[in-house]
Parts: sequence; structure tokens; C-alpha cells
Amino acid sequence: MNWRDRLLPASFRGVGFWVDQAKTPVGHKGQLHEYPQRDQPFFEGLGQQAKIHDLTAFIVGADCLEQRDKLLKALEQGSGELVHPWLGRMQVKVGECDMTQTRQDGGLVTFALKFYPDQPLQFPTATVSTQKVLLLSADTLLGSAVARFEEVMIRIQAARIGINNLRNSLTEVYDVIKEQLKPLIEEYRQITALVKAVKELPKEVAAEFKGLLGDIKSLKDSAKEGYRGVIADVSQQLEAIRKADAPKLTTGKDTTAAAQAMADLVQDTLLVKVAQWVASMPVASTPVKLTSQPSLDHQTLQPVTRQEVPVTEDLQLLQKELNEAIQLALNKASPAHYQAINDLKQNLNAHLKAVASSGVRLVSKSFQESLPAVVVAYRQFADATRVTEVTQRNGVAHPGFLPPNDVKVSGK
Repeated sequence: MNWRDRLLPASFRGVGFWVDQAKTPVGHKGQLHEYPQRDQPFFEGLGQQAKIHDLTAFIVGADCLEQRDKLLKALEQGSGELVHPWLGRMQVKVGECDMTQTRQDGGLVTFALKFYPDQPLQFPTATVSTQKVLLLSADTLLGSAVARFEEVMIRIQAARIGINNLRNSLTEVYDVIKEQLKPLIEEYRQITALVKAVKELPKEVAAEFKGLLGDIKSLKDSAKEGYRGVIADVSQQLEAIRKADAPKLTTGKDTTAAAQAMADLVQDTLLVKVAQWVASMPVASTPVKLTSQPSLDHQTLQPVTRQEVPVTEDLQLLQKELNEAIQLALNKASPAHYQAINDLKQNLNAHLKAVASSGVRLVSKSFQESLPAVVVAYRQFADATRVTEVTQRNGVAHPGFLPPNDVKVSGK
């Protein structure tokens, strides 16, 4: 196919015309700086030239006046689709145009057309905030957990609960409370106090856990900074959830039911706490690569500041562990409470997937010799201050001696 076959019939907003000449600026605009007594000028680039299309066009024929009026009406619309004979279809805005008619050229109308590039208006699009949805489902789960605890305790005859058996059954559960739900220890300093409250004042125990929601929201602010810190904290919570899954076996139907209800309440509260912390992880924006590599001396004086980006593999592993821990709670939930836990699970997965989609993947690097972690960080990231990231990723005993093969680093 030759060039003539590739030419398109020119038109604007569907009104056709002929084109004699088309001119479009290319390259970059800028400012040339010339200095006295210097032979070397300096050109300051100011970006690409705007694609302004100047067309020398004409309409010819017995019906040229009718065609002229149609084109004038189209030009008065201000913007529309231009079919450029050499460049194809594009959205443009009409600029300064001239129309010429002469007696000598009867049946011919010429135009000097100018079109500027036009970007259609971007209408706002609604996006779901996975963080807010997750926090709402966490609130719902805590309310359902407290209601379940109160419902179970109402059916139990408190007189049949054995204090000593209940105390022995809740030993591990109380250890979890001391480690992970510290605000409650101000109220129940000894396990005996908690056991007596479960037997004699179950509604007050339920109120204490319900009021803990505000404390949990502040707890996430005290977590270690950054994605890796939050993941480490959540991993501790998952271990506590597994530990609190089932109390020790005890004697007595009512004592066993009370112990299980308390363990379930603690486990559900920990799930809420996990959801709060996971929701604190934002979806990262696209990281900006360094355009130059500062020297080590320069980095010593002025460390490179980089946006933290999560590692996709870390979040995928956390998601797997979360689903396994949540399944423990699902296996023993009533239909109504099952729905609350399952909603939390779905929203946790949705938020973790959103965060993971903004992350980077780990890559393996091999070197001819064992290198210090600071050298690997500088070679990979052009940022020696990320040495701690390298040592933590590889679990090395000494940062001065990394293994030569299979060194894990983030891809960006």
C-alpha cells in the first residue's frame, strides 16, 4: 500500500473538505540562553511542543456555498473530532480560523484552519474505600461477638459454674488478654477477678469488651511504623487467636460453656484488633525511581528519602495466615455470627489485595563473592540507607557477610 492509499478524507465533525497543506510542530519547546564572553550556549528544555494543527483547506464545486455553511456551523461548535488526512482521528478544539472567497475563484472557498489538542473532560468515578469497609465490618463483628457472649451466659445457670475449674480452663485465655488486650488488665488484674466477673457479672464483662473498641483503634497507632511493622504485629495477633481458640477441657456443662464463651469473645476481639491494624496499611502510590545515583558521601550528609512500598509476597503470605486463623472462628460460629465473621474475612481479603496490588515483588540476586549488606543496598537501590531492609529480608547473622547466591531484595 502506497502513501496515497493511506490518506484519509479530511473532515471536522463529519463535514468534509480538501486539504492542500498541513503543518504540525514537533520536537520540544525551550529557551536558548546565550551569555557574554562564552561560546557555549545552553538550551533549557521546557517540554514537548503542543500538537497544534494548521490546515490549508478548501471547498470546491457548484454547491460550495452549502458546503461552506455546513463547515462554518461545525467550526462554531468549538470542539469535535478531526479526521486528519495524514495523522488520523483526534479530538480537537477550534482555534483562530480564516475564510477567503474571491470573485476570480468562483466556486472555491479556502480556509486557514487551526486546531488545538483537546482532552475530553474526565468525569469523577466512585471507588470503594476498602479501608472504611473493613473498619465497618470490624465494628459489626465486635457487636455480634458481645451479643453472642451475653446470649450464652443468659442460658447458663451461674450457680453450677465451678470457680476453680473455670479458672484452670481460662489460664491460657487470660495470658492472651495480658499480652494482647492490655487495657482490660486494669479492670481484671488477676485471673480470679476475671473468673468471678464471668460467673457473677457477665453483662459487665461484655460491656468491658464492647468499650475496648476505642482502645483498639488507638492501639494500631502504636504499632511499628511501616508495612513490615504492621505485618509483624498482625502475625503476633494471629498466634494469639490460635492460642485462644479453645479453653482447656474442664468438668461441668455450664462451666465448659462459660469457658468457651469467654474464649470465643477474646478470639473475636483479637480479630477486630487485627482488622484495625490491617486497615491502617494504605494502598501505596506508584514509587518514583531515582533519576541519578548519589554518591555514598552525599548520602551520608543527606540520606535518600523514598516512599515505603509493601512487598507483595509478604501480603500474600499474611492473607493466607489470616484466612486460616479466621476459619477457626467460622467453624464454631452460629449462622448469624458466621455472617459477621465471613463479612470481615471478605473485606480483609479485599483490602489486602488492594494493598498488594500497589506493592513490589522480591527478586533474587547472585554475586561473585560475599558482599556487605550496605553494598548490596547501594547497588540495588542506589540508597545505602536501606541496608536494614536487606538484612531483614535475608535473616543474615552479620550484615558484613551476605551469602553470594539467592540474596532477596525488593524489585524497586
